[in-house]
Amino acid sequence: MDVRNGFVDIEGHRLACLAVNEHLAQPDEPAVVFIHGVLASVNFWRAALPADYRDNRPWYALSLPAHPPSTAPADFQPEQVDDDWFYRIMNGALEQLLQGRKAIVVGHSTGGFAALNLALHHSPHVAGIVSIAGFHSGQWGGVEGALVKLAGLGHWARPLFAANLAIARHSRFVQKTFASLLANDRKAFLRHPLSKAMLDNLQADTQAQDARALFCLFNGISKLEIGHRLEAIRVPCHLFIGTHDPVVPTSQSALLAARVPHARTEVFWNVGHMPFMESPERFATALERAITDIHQRYHRVAPAA
Repeated sequence: MDVRNGFVDIEGHRLACLAVNEHLAQPDEPAVVFIHGVLASVNFWRAALPADYRDNRPWYALSLPAHPPSTAPADFQPEQVDDDWFYRIMNGALEQLLQGRKAIVVGHSTGGFAALNLALHHSPHVAGIVSIAGFHSGQWGGVEGALVKLAGLGHWARPLFAANLAIARHSRFVQKTFASLLANDRKAFLRHPLSKAMLDNLQADTQAQDARALFCLFNGISKLEIGHRLEAIRVPCHLFIGTHDPVVPTSQSALLAARVPHARTEVFWNVGHMPFMESPERFATALERAITDIHQRYHRVAPAA
């Protein structure tokens, strides 16, 4: 696996990115760009992707704002964060990262929201999307939902929000517990070697978290809502949904499946928020199928365009 680390700069935000196996890229093919969820980083995908895909395919990883090694500007404020802001930041990042190539955007959780949001804003850089445990509303459940609700209370809650991050940042036990709460079968999740690898890969980025910047982002996420605009999506969309996701409510997943035009839905039974570790073989097959489908549909449309 050949990895190039880099950054792109948009509106004062510096977003980290990985370019992996670029020597294998075909210029006439859309690039595959992975976007992680909150409290992870671009290094999340080193464990989350199927080994054969990770090591033998060209792909990119792009950071969410405010997630180390990305940095946020000193004047970043919660009031800036809405779906238009998310679009400008992530679309600008794609433009710089890919230099005119189209992208298949694969996002997990908030990365899934970012992918859906790029599609409904008609990003010229997006050929199709795969939303893994993505959402249309920032109203979540579980431990991540508790952090979003806490940040959504306003500036007075910032010290408590920061204290929660600090506890997790300095305790590997808390990190493991936090991660396991995202799964349906917590014991099976913790036993899986990919779970340990994921936490190892995220360790340095977790230690570097900026609580002020993350508070701003989480506060804005608590107000996000794009469910009423999903019909505007025109690119191919695959939805990966866990039936027992403790973060994204079933009602949100059902609304995505119903409103995204011609969405193809992959249901992971008895799986929570982390299909990479909870159902790795099924996830690998579904990811390959989704990316292949978008590639094929892109080439059918491209000659006419």
